[in-house]
Amino acid sequence: MKEREIKALYARIPSSTCKAGCDKCCRNIIQFSPSEEAMMGGYSFDGKCGHLSGGRCAVYENRPLVCRIYGTSELLVCEGCKPERLLSEEETLELLREYNKIRNFELGCEIPK
Repeated sequence: MKEREIKALYARIPSSTCKAGCDKCCRNIIQFSPSEEAMMGGYSFDGKCGHLSGGRCAVYENRPLVCRIYGTSELLVCEGCKPERLLSEEETLELLREYNKIRNFELGCEIPK
């Protein structure tokens, strides 16, 4: 498991406050690593994330990178989110490149050069 490396990436994402009732990021099928799936306690989707409960994320502290970055990047803006700052396009792409290396390693995939 690469949990420590993934959590180090999480630490680089600005914190954000979501508007009450905003669950836009919970209505998309998401990509996550095996470590993140284990931290979430599994994943199911039937038009919304299986962890969405009463309009809130039941695994908020253990949500995957894509949920954390949504609304905190100028590439993934959400009008319901109030981040401490927006990640630039360059910062976002760098985080995603690093994340994909970890995810591909966990999945046993070759990393494209």
